[in-house]
Amino acid sequence: MITITHDKILGFAPRWAPYNGFSLLFDNPDGSFSPLQENSKLMKLDSVSSHPTLELYQAFVDTLDRIDTNLLTNTYLFCPLPPSTYHVTVWDGLNVGNIADANPSEQEVWADFVNKLPHTFHENSEFTRWTSASSLTQNLDWNITFRLDTLYKWGTGMGILLKPADQESVQILEEIKNRRETLYENFPVKIAHPEYVPHVTLGYFANRESAQLTTPLIADWAKIFEEALRDLTITYHSISLYGFTDMITFFKSK
Repeated sequence: MITITHDKILGFAPRWAPYNGFSLLFDNPDGSFSPLQENSKLMKLDSVSSHPTLELYQAFVDTLDRIDTNLLTNTYLFCPLPPSTYHVTVWDGLNVGNIADANPSEQEVWADFVNKLPHTFHENSEFTRWTSASSLTQNLDWNITFRLDTLYKWGTGMGILLKPADQESVQILEEIKNRRETLYENFPVKIAHPEYVPHVTLGYFANRESAQLTTPLIADWAKIFEEALRDLTITYHSISLYGFTDMITFFKSK
């Protein structure tokens, strides 16, 4: 563990490593994007957590501040994600971490597509047509509402697990899970995937040792989040195909 003790150093800023891939994400309800410099036809996710529809996201930011973001970063090597990139993944597609799941005879062509993102990204690509045509993306008003379940730490990540806020959302989530499974079955690469649990990742620890040091603190931090977010919800209406080149750069077609 590295702890900052020098009174002239406040902390360090994380640098995010390249990590290419594509996934289906819920579109954040504020609809905020900025141009992706590498490609004028793509829009970079750039949500504004202070937007009224993202009150839950802003509460994540405020609660991390209450816990003390500097403590998390400088003592436990926690690298918080910028709130402009908060999102909920619906379906994990191919990325540099699971490209080995592809058939050996096809790994090279899939790896070439993934490694050359964002330049290879467009909805009509043979590599993304299964996701673009999925029934998950065709429904333009899912109208699913989530609320806090709990703070959760897994491996070197930490985030907020979400649960349906009402009975209608429970039923919608089951339909999403069913369509998600259909997409995995039809997708040409048999990607391993765990049970679907909607969540927002808040950040990552630099290593497992630092993450493990926070284990005794998670229950107390979870209570702080529960008190702050008890009555807050977020509603998603659509799902889109997104590419990414690191954990703070997510983009989709205009």
